[in-house]
Amino acid sequence: MAWHRKLPSGRFNGMYRDADGKRKSAGTFDTEDEAITAAELAEKHARGGGQSTNPTWAEWSTVWMQRRKVEESTRRRDQGRVDTHLIPKWGGMRLSEITRVQAQGWVDDDLSHLSPSTVRKCVAALGSSLKAAANAGYRCEAAARGLDLPALTPSPERWLSDDEVAAVRDVLDERYRLTFDLLLGTGMRWGEAVALHWDHVDLDGKAITVRWGWDGEVMKSPKSKQKRRIPIGDTLVSVLRKLLEDRGLGEAPRVEYVGGNRPMYGLILAGSKKGRPITSTSFSHALGASGRAASVGEGADRRRVGHVRPHDLRHTYASSLLQKGVPLETVSALLGHSSVLVTQRYADAGESRWDDVRAVLG
Repeated sequence: MAWHRKLPSGRFNGMYRDADGKRKSAGTFDTEDEAITAAELAEKHARGGGQSTNPTWAEWSTVWMQRRKVEESTRRRDQGRVDTHLIPKWGGMRLSEITRVQAQGWVDDDLSHLSPSTVRKCVAALGSSLKAAANAGYRCEAAARGLDLPALTPSPERWLSDDEVAAVRDVLDERYRLTFDLLLGTGMRWGEAVALHWDHVDLDGKAITVRWGWDGEVMKSPKSKQKRRIPIGDTLVSVLRKLLEDRGLGEAPRVEYVGGNRPMYGLILAGSKKGRPITSTSFSHALGASGRAASVGEGADRRRVGHVRPHDLRHTYASSLLQKGVPLETVSALLGHSSVLVTQRYADAGESRWDDVRAVLG
């Protein structure tokens, strides 16, 4: 008989007894129902040897989602896709009933209104769940393998010229200029920028250390899993000195820090809610509006800059360094890329130095 145990955290531990009568845990879950469902399934599996049971996909997905070793932010995103796109289609079906033909129909019909990227993520979730079920001893087909999926459209890469940067900043609301300057002056990802504490700012050494990343709920290691040190220019140093004089060091937000001790001092981009990191929504809207309002050029050549995204400032940082002759390998390390091949997409920015090449060639 399965049961649950409420933990001090408010979550629930699903409990059951195996074939030898020993108490076992099926994992920790957000609700009582999830804990009981997982425990009942685990109990059936333990006592029936796996192959004799044939749970529904919904029953199995509860266990599978809990057992996955992924970042919490990834788990939350995947849970949203499971609830919206997978449960309605596969939830009531037994694992052994799911076929590749049905999965292809799901892609062609049920998911046809989604972006190619989202379709692929949904299919990957189905495939991962079925592979895990097969590994656990359940009888099921690799239904998500070899499907005909929509082609991915290339993500637009955009970087701003110096004139465009100046024009956008000039019309940007003053409240958002610090965020603009920090992203543009460091090339940090959004989650890294909003997780920057004063502890990791060296104004005398003109450098910052990327130690934390914010995923919306907890502080964790940055995407590269390794901290990195980034040099900063005199302009950003001056901005940060003025901010420090006006606001002081502050105190680190009372959030969870995974993989390290809580810093002593506050955030550079502290929000109004107990010093927690700011959200991207307001800045994104303000930056986009500023791009659409800003203009560059003179006379007949005058044009709007156009919509600008926060991530475009990271692209601009990288392309600017390459245009000024900084080696690709150095830029890759500053961006925290896993490989220089990831940075290669910025190589087109190097074409701005082709006049130098032509001068050499004669």
